Amino acid sequence: MRIQKWVGAGALLATCLNQAAMAGNCATPVHVKSGPSTTAVVELYTSEGCDSCPPADKWFSSIESHRNAIVPLAFHVDYWDYIGWKDRFASPLYTQRQRESVIRQGSRTTYTPQVMVDGRDLRAWAYDAQFQSRLREIAARAPRADLAVDARYANNTVEVAMQAGVALSADRQDSVVFFALTEDKLVSRVTAGENRSKTLKHDHVVRELVGPISVDSREHAAGKYQVNRIITLANDWKREDLSLVAFVQNARTGEVLQALAAPLCGG
Repeated sequence: MRIQKWVGAGALLATCLNQAAMAGNCATPVHVKSGPSTTAVVELYTSEGCDSCPPADKWFSSIESHRNAIVPLAFHVDYWDYIGWKDRFASPLYTQRQRESVIRQGSRTTYTPQVMVDGRDLRAWAYDAQFQSRLREIAARAPRADLAVDARYANNTVEVAMQAGVALSADRQDSVVFFALTEDKLVSRVTAGENRSKTLKHDHVVRELVGPISVDSREHAAGKYQVNRIITLANDWKREDLSLVAFVQNARTGEVLQALAAPLCGG
């Protein structure tokens, strides 16, 4: 485990996926809705510059999000880039997200690989019993938000229309909405740093994160929030390996009220 100290501020998915999209037709719109159980968001904070991370990356790739009602998000952080290898998937925004999550838990120490489930640290992620126990605990909760997302390709972009609903006014006060694009089947041949000469494989890698978007009950009737965004796709993103993720999170506690994920094309 690699540690960095710092001081600073900081479920089952009920999907209505178009069958053509599942078959690999990226031109066909996707429609997905959240279901009657709370879906767990599992976050991995990792880096290609960290020699402790490849086992966690391998474990994370084994998570089947759409079948098991889990939303996995691999955030590559940039604070190990200085030791010899620049992680091409890393972003300072993901480093900041990790730091803010750590602050919520009363700590000032970030490390990789770090796994968070429902916004809480899970150091025993490698022990399946502990991980599954946390997932069952989340799935047993009634969702406190609902989500519906429509997405379609247009030229070299994805147009996303998302509606989030938070019924209870007490929840709306601290709720924020995110959506993201993730990519699977990524491979890097590392030529420097701690993982020199290794071929690293990654799945569920966050390529784009939009949010936090506040759910403000004073402006949005009945806690309904509509957000529309156009995401420009980078040339090296493999369209058939992209998935769309959306979730509502309590910004104060880190608890996820509801989440969903769906492939943009390809099953």
